[in-house]
Amino acid sequence: MNEMIYKDDLPPEEPKDWTKYIWGGIILLFVIMVSIIWMAGHIKPQTSYVRAKHILIKFSPNDPADRQRALELITELKQRIARGESFEKLAKDYSNDPASARRGGDLGYYGRNSFEPAFESYVWSAPIGQLSDIIETKYGFHIIIVTDRHLTEVDRYELELDEKARKSVEGNK
Repeated sequence: MNEMIYKDDLPPEEPKDWTKYIWGGIILLFVIMVSIIWMAGHIKPQTSYVRAKHILIKFSPNDPADRQRALELITELKQRIARGESFEKLAKDYSNDPASARRGGDLGYYGRNSFEPAFESYVWSAPIGQLSDIIETKYGFHIIIVTDRHLTEVDRYELELDEKARKSVEGNK
């Protein structure tokens, strides 16, 4: 006899296993994210920047005795750093720049033309990690260490031209 088969009489279908598709999607997203992060790390900034730390000792420009006191103190601090004392600790204890003193003298990152001319000249030309001579600005006496610098290709080219011109002038003397 012909027996009718009803849907309810059939064994239930196994649910489809989506696990491999879910894991495939997760792996694909992970690979895409890693690729984006890797590519972003290789993009060069379009501006030059410098990071430096400093110790500032202020003085009153109208008081020669105060200027002498400040000069003696900054000279002593420079000597102590040269003997191996911690720049960061001395900046916290002695610097008159309250914003950077809390961070061990760290000024953070700045673009070109952000500082007084003498300070600016040093941070854009000094070797990374070198302790400066004493630099005087309208704010007082500074000792500086450049910790990081990035130059765009244009700025690098301009600095090379300036260096060649300076050497040419010195050679003609």
